Amino acid sequence: MRKLIQAIKGYIYTVKVENGFAVATYHGEGCAEITGYTPVDHRQDRDLWFKMVYDEDREAVTMHAAKALAGEEPPPLEHRIIHRDGSLRWVKSTIALNKDEHGRVLSYDGLITNISVRKSAEEALRESEQRYKRLLASVTDYIYTVRIANGVALETTHGPGCVAVTGYAPEEFDADKELWYRMLHEDDRATVIARANRAMQGEAVPGLEHRIIHKDGGVRWVKNFIVLRREAQGAVVSYDGLVRNITARKRAEALAEERRQQLMQADKLASLGILVQGVAHEINNPNNFILLNAKFLSRGWREVKPILDEYAARNGDFILAGLRYSQMYDKISQLFAGLIDGSKRIQKIVLSLKNFGHEGVRGARDLVDINNVVENAVTIVNALIKKSTERFQVSLARDLPPVMGNAQQLEQVLINLLTNSCQALRRRDAVLRLETLHEAERNRLVVRVSDEGIGIPEADLKRIFDPFFTTKRELGGTGLGLSISYKIITDHGGDLSFKSQVDKGTTATVTLPAANIAVPSSGALRVTAKALS
Repeated sequence: MRKLIQAIKGYIYTVKVENGFAVATYHGEGCAEITGYTPVDHRQDRDLWFKMVYDEDREAVTMHAAKALAGEEPPPLEHRIIHRDGSLRWVKSTIALNKDEHGRVLSYDGLITNISVRKSAEEALRESEQRYKRLLASVTDYIYTVRIANGVALETTHGPGCVAVTGYAPEEFDADKELWYRMLHEDDRATVIARANRAMQGEAVPGLEHRIIHKDGGVRWVKNFIVLRREAQGAVVSYDGLVRNITARKRAEALAEERRQQLMQADKLASLGILVQGVAHEINNPNNFILLNAKFLSRGWREVKPILDEYAARNGDFILAGLRYSQMYDKISQLFAGLIDGSKRIQKIVLSLKNFGHEGVRGARDLVDINNVVENAVTIVNALIKKSTERFQVSLARDLPPVMGNAQQLEQVLINLLTNSCQALRRRDAVLRLETLHEAERNRLVVRVSDEGIGIPEADLKRIFDPFFTTKRELGGTGLGLSISYKIITDHGGDLSFKSQVDKGTTATVTLPAANIAVPSSGALRVTAKALS
C-alpha cells in the first residue's frame, strides 16, 4: 500500500471524529515530500494544515471538511497550499468516511496527491490557447482556392486564416458547400456571385469590396482578390482568392464621412445664421415702422371717433372709405388691433430667428429656461405645424428649474423633432403634442414630442441615430438630423429616446439634468398652440 501511495505521489492522513468534531489528525510520512512539513510538525501545530492552505481556497477546504464531519462523502477537491519553502503547490484531496453500524462518522481518511505538474500543464495550455486566439485576432487575410472544370466550380478549399476573418473553420466550409454563399450579405450576394461566375469563365476581375455575416452574427467588410490559374491551352483550371478583412478601414472611412458631413452641416448653419440675421434686419425695420404708425393711427382714431359720432348724429350716416360709417364703426378698431397684433407677431418671429442664428454664441453654455426654448422652437416652425395639424397641444410645467446648456443648440433639437413629427402626420385631425415636466426625484427635465403619425418600423427604430440613415431621402433628408440631435443632447448630459408603433405614432423624449437653481417660468401649466404663435 505504501509503495502504491508513493507511486501516485501522494500521502494519507486520518482525522478522528467524535460527535461531529475533529479531535485528532494523523499525517502519513509522505506529507513532507508534498508539503515540506513532517508528521511531527503537524502534531506540534494542530492548525498547521489550515495555515498552509492558500487564502483564496480556505473557504472551499473548510466546506469540504465540514461535509465529511456531517457524514456526507464529498467529491474530490483541488486546491492550493503554500509549501514550507514558500512556493505554491496544487493538491487534490480525496476523502473516504469510516462509520459505525449506526452510520455515525468515526473517522475519515484523506488522500492528498500532488497535481502541480498537471495544473502547470493546464495553465500552459490555456496560455497557448490565448496566444493562438490573439494571433487569430491579428490575422486580417486568408487564402482560398477554387478548382474549376468547364467553367464550373468543383471544389473550394479555405485556408486556416478563414477562422479569424469569418469565424468559421476550414472543416465547416468543407462540410457545408453552400456556407460561403449564405455568409454573403444579402445586399452584396448577387454582385459577388456574378463576379465569381465571370472569373470561372476566364475573365480577369478586379478586387471587390463587400460584406459578409460573421459567425458571431456581426457584419464584416472584406476585400476579395482573385488570381486565375490556366492550363497550357489557356483554359481556367482554378483561381486563388485572397480575402482581406477591411472592417476597421470601413469604420474609419464612415467616421471620417460623418465628421465631414457634420462640418458641412455646421457650415450650412453658420451660413444660415448670417442669412437669417440679414433677413431679420430687413424685415424688422419696415415692421417697426408699421407698428409705430399703427399705434399712432389707433390713438388718432380713438380721438376722432367722438367727433365723427357727433357728425353722424346730426347729419345721418355717411360714406367713409367706400363703406357707411355705421359699418366702419366697429371694424376700424378691430382692424387697428389686428394690425398691431400681427406686427407684434412678426417682431416675435424675427427675434426668434435672430436668436437662433446669432453667430458666436452657438457653443456657449448658460442657464437656460427650457420653456423659452420650446416657445422659440414652436414660433419658428409654427407655419409647418399649422399646415400639418389642427390639433396641436402644448403643456408647459410651471416653475421649471433651468438647465445648463446652449439655447440655440437645444432649439435646433426641438425644431428637428417637431419637423419630423409634422412630416409623419397624414391627417389634419391627428394630434401633435408637446410637453415639458420636471422629474424632481431624478433631478431632470423632460421634453416630450408625441404624434399620431405613421410611426417607425422596429427595424428602422434601431437605426434612427445612425449617421446618414433616413427614410426621407426623397424629401431631401440627409440622415444627420437625429444623429446630430442625439449628440447635442448627450453633450448636455442628457438622453434622447424614441418609442413608436407603426400606424399609431411616435414619442420622442428628451431628458436633461436640471441645474440646482430655481427660476420661475412664465409658461402656463397648459397653453395652446395659439398662445405660442
